[in-house]
Amino acid sequence: MIAPAMKTRQDELLPYRELARRRAAISRQLVDASLPRWSALTGEGWEVQADLRFSLDEEGVAWVHGEFSARAKLRCQRCLDVLDSGFSGSLALCLVADDAQAAELAQHSDVLVVAGDEVAVSDIVEDELLLGIPEQLCVAEPCERRPALSYPAADAPAEESASPFAVLGRLKSK
Repeated sequence: MIAPAMKTRQDELLPYRELARRRAAISRQLVDASLPRWSALTGEGWEVQADLRFSLDEEGVAWVHGEFSARAKLRCQRCLDVLDSGFSGSLALCLVADDAQAAELAQHSDVLVVAGDEVAVSDIVEDELLLGIPEQLCVAEPCERRPALSYPAADAPAEESASPFAVLGRLKSK
């Protein structure tokens, strides 16, 4: 039986081993201060929701499984425009206390090394959130905002259009 979702404060560290033993679930709306790398990438006005379930495997190792959803203004890596984007993902992490155990388990699963007996939801979610950002945010194919990929550029001088290395040659001769 899975325990009902716990209500916790944003900055509270969670006793992950106890949560895993009780098979507890955590539902959390994350805020700016808790995700510094995500905030630096997206700026203001984003939303991240995380729903996590803790459990123990047959060897007594703590696991966290869950889903997250995010809405933010992100830069499309295809057209380079900043677009309002929403995406979601899932995670399955083994929570360990030392590097030796992490090295052993990392061969078969994703591992999060936790200092001490407690972990913050932001520590669990932030890496997975950053890794889950879609590369292409545009839905139109081909994207009308995509930069031109033709050579030579329309405003390039005639001698540069003959060879892409003409500029380098001119700089070297000076």
